[in-house]
Amino acid sequence: MTTLENTQVYQNEYQRRCEPARKEFSVRKVVREIFTENIDPKLLKLFMIHWSALSAGLTEPIPNYLQRAGQRCEEKGLKEMAEFFYEHEEEEEGHDNWATEDVKKLVEAWNREEPNFQLDSKELLNEKMSPAVKRYHQLHEHVIEGNSPWDELAIDVEIELISTTYGPLLLKNWIDCMGQDSLPSISFLHEHVRADVGHTETNFEVVHKLLAQHPEYTDTLVKTAGDALNSYADFLDDALNYAKKVYTRVSEVRA
Repeated sequence: MTTLENTQVYQNEYQRRCEPARKEFSVRKVVREIFTENIDPKLLKLFMIHWSALSAGLTEPIPNYLQRAGQRCEEKGLKEMAEFFYEHEEEEEGHDNWATEDVKKLVEAWNREEPNFQLDSKELLNEKMSPAVKRYHQLHEHVIEGNSPWDELAIDVEIELISTTYGPLLLKNWIDCMGQDSLPSISFLHEHVRADVGHTETNFEVVHKLLAQHPEYTDTLVKTAGDALNSYADFLDDALNYAKKVYTRVSEVRA
């Protein structure tokens, strides 16, 4: 299931050369477990709680990264790229708050259903900077402070492409397990699946225009894209591993 069916994919060297990395992402064990295999509803709930908490950490500095990427591109004479980053910065404001609110709603629902194993949303959010989240931020810093700040675009492209390609699968799993009425508690996921379709098409167009003017940028964009995909897969690993630890403890309490 994908929402990309009507999205225009501009054919260029970036798209062609990113396919192996996207394929590698698709076969990562954690990606298969979450998106394509049957997952116990209780584990799915715990995954969504931890994914939302870590997403708050993942997205918190993104507006700042986009602003800085825009400034660096402006310094290098790439006015259109700078304007793209500035515009995208506004769109990303407050997403960490969005994820934080979902954590609170999901934990409240969990605590009602599991009176013998209570979770603390504050504690979960205090641990939102997992090792993979920190590495993801290091990737942004490396790109923005490096010689190719426009490579921030590749991170945007690939992470939002994950939302539109894999997000609907996770959304469907959630609805199948929890019902349509539970959607308000996963608004961060739900709205990203909806909104990132338009973002992805815009991103593809921006990459195409950039490479038409600067084909020499292809190598670093492709490398950054692969780094972003690996980083996000590691992020999913952290969220699922945290969820599994709690799932094991819940099972032991019930035994």
